[in-house]
Amino acid sequence: MRRITHQLYGISSIALPVLAVIGISVPLLLGSANLAILGLYFAIPMIAAPVVVRALGSDRSLLERGDWHVPQVDWRVWSIAFHLLLSGLIALLVVTDVRPLSFYAGVALAYVLCFLLIMTTPSTRGRHVICLYHLMAIATLVIYSVTLNYDFFVGHGDLTTHVALVSSIVETGRTATLLPEYEAFQLWHIYAAVSSQLFGDWVAHHTTMYILSGGVFAAAIGLMYGVARRVYPNETVGLLSCLVLISFPLYLFYGMYSIPRSITSILFLALVLTLVDRPTAGMRILGVIFVGAIVVYHPVSIPFVLAILIVLSLIELTIETPIRVVDTYVLSVTALITAVYWLYNAEFIVGRIIDTIAVSFFGSAPSSGTPQGVISSPWIEVANYASYAFALFFVLVGFLFWQRRMATSGADETAQSRRGLWPSRSVPLATSLGILTVALVPLAFPGPTLLLDALAGVNVSRFGHYSFMFIALIAGYGLYELLDRGGVAVFLALLVLTSGFAVTAVSNDFTASDNPVVERPFYTFYLTDNERASFEAIDAGYDGEIASDRISCRYLSALHSSSCSVVSVGGEDGLFTGYDGVIIREGELEDRGRPLQFSEYVERESIPENELAERDRVYDSDEVAFYG
Repeated sequence: MRRITHQLYGISSIALPVLAVIGISVPLLLGSANLAILGLYFAIPMIAAPVVVRALGSDRSLLERGDWHVPQVDWRVWSIAFHLLLSGLIALLVVTDVRPLSFYAGVALAYVLCFLLIMTTPSTRGRHVICLYHLMAIATLVIYSVTLNYDFFVGHGDLTTHVALVSSIVETGRTATLLPEYEAFQLWHIYAAVSSQLFGDWVAHHTTMYILSGGVFAAAIGLMYGVARRVYPNETVGLLSCLVLISFPLYLFYGMYSIPRSITSILFLALVLTLVDRPTAGMRILGVIFVGAIVVYHPVSIPFVLAILIVLSLIELTIETPIRVVDTYVLSVTALITAVYWLYNAEFIVGRIIDTIAVSFFGSAPSSGTPQGVISSPWIEVANYASYAFALFFVLVGFLFWQRRMATSGADETAQSRRGLWPSRSVPLATSLGILTVALVPLAFPGPTLLLDALAGVNVSRFGHYSFMFIALIAGYGLYELLDRGGVAVFLALLVLTSGFAVTAVSNDFTASDNPVVERPFYTFYLTDNERASFEAIDAGYDGEIASDRISCRYLSALHSSSCSVVSVGGEDGLFTGYDGVIIREGELEDRGRPLQFSEYVERESIPENELAERDRVYDSDEVAFYG
């Protein structure tokens, strides 16, 4: 294993910058400057990480640091400042209709306070509990500041249908699904429906789903800490991994997106915890339970989970590690449970899996619209991917530092680190999981996926939902190595990096479509009270077919059973020709400055006003207009 890691370190240190240059040069040579621009957020960390590791990796750099140590501060200092800041942020949410940019700055400062709490608090028996509490508090605020601050968060659109299914269960007491393709996801719907009944009428059904999802993702920070402590038996590394976790945009977004697929991500994190722990009978049983839960909660997720487990198993076989996270037992049990459940639901599941694989690997869903944004506004996309650049930098730094450490020291010397005893079990765990993380990077980060989608029509972004724990694990170690090896200058630089990581994580257009720092040409991920009331009024007063944007149609058809179709763009006739009634979300177009997502995105200036002028404007609520 030492020979393999030595080769990996040497090859990676050279290959990463070379691949970064190639990744930028090839699109330029092919005349695709927009793809080259998008690749910058990926290329810069690939060049910077090897340079930083080489600069800080030598023993000389440790000596040059001198006797400087991170200052020790009583945890109550940071905690008091944190709670005062949190109170101010909550008050800001109350007095503003839309989260202002100052909210993101305050959240970033709260992240920095968590970083200082982790790094400067003296080691005590309850230190990790205190730090985890603060991390959970800020993650909960970020998630709920969207889902509970705006009345109806829709995310990518699927959430509307899931809300309708939960409402149906509450109202009828039966689990008969409205749509066959959601038939296998009933466990989450039942859980949300029962919880909604416990809350009573004073909490809306969709609000109950938001509360449950946000609570699950906040609690999962403790699971992440458990995974990190078993891979790296160092409390600080474990806490830093949790800090990276809540800075990863996909984690925050799926904490908001209260659908079955979100919950399976957390179930997979729990499964990973059972795998990295010692293989006792209790852990084996828990592993079986979590595999079964993933299959039942969201059967379409298990192929991606199984693929990750198979890749990890192959890595462990390649490096000939004495400690295996995924053995024959794990793979067999996963395959068996999956096969039995699919057999039980064969008529639906098999077709659904085939369709999902076809969509995931041979073309993206037509409603995503992502390649359009890459082509039309690449610099805007890069700005919104900045948080992924920070995450990738820390991942590569962690991977390279670990491989260098393994390559330059023997097994016995590795176990007796200057930072404390590292049990021999942790060495192969960190090695195999580090290799897995780097292997998953092209699938877990949006940039490479979008490049593949634009060039070859391939979309494998689903792997990102089940990779965030590995990214946080390796990135947390990289962050720790940087701090441990550098002096006061590195410490100050890390304060800047972590604050930049935090502010970009919570202010990008994926997690903050209400008011992002840099807007993408896509729709806002929530509906206002005015818009929902308008839809209900239009539905109550009109019986014919309605044409509108995709989000409006999903809402009307799922929650009101209205006859609605998405306006088709690109026809020979006019944009609205052939439709009896047309809904235009003018608040989305004018107040938020966002395009409407018809069959393609349409900007405000492209809406044919002459066509609308020929119709009767029979309803107007300032935000929604209906033309008959």
